[in-house]
Amino acid sequence: MGSSIKWLLALGVGVAAGWALRSLSDTPEGAGVKLLEIGIKTKNRFSSWAALERERLEDMLAEAQSNIAGEAATADAAAGPTSRGRNAKTARREGGQGKTGKNNVTSFNS
Repeated sequence: MGSSIKWLLALGVGVAAGWALRSLSDTPEGAGVKLLEIGIKTKNRFSSWAALERERLEDMLAEAQSNIAGEAATADAAAGPTSRGRNAKTARREGGQGKTGKNNVTSFNS
């Protein structure tokens, strides 16, 4: 008995939905046009929402890259140019004193 009630309820909902759809227009073609119109409006709304979210994501990505670049610049400024120079000089001095007696040359590209 429970399944027959569900079937009748589904039939009633279908008839009500069909009647509501039919009342939106004068002809069956008009109902199809109305459905297409609703679909196109929904697509346009979704497209504008997606474009807005894409722009927001790009802004967040640019801000993150900017923060990383700022942190790297701060770290380089804290290290200072003299400390890098000292490290290079120390490496050159120590490079010639290896076990093999060969002159090891270290190159720094920073």
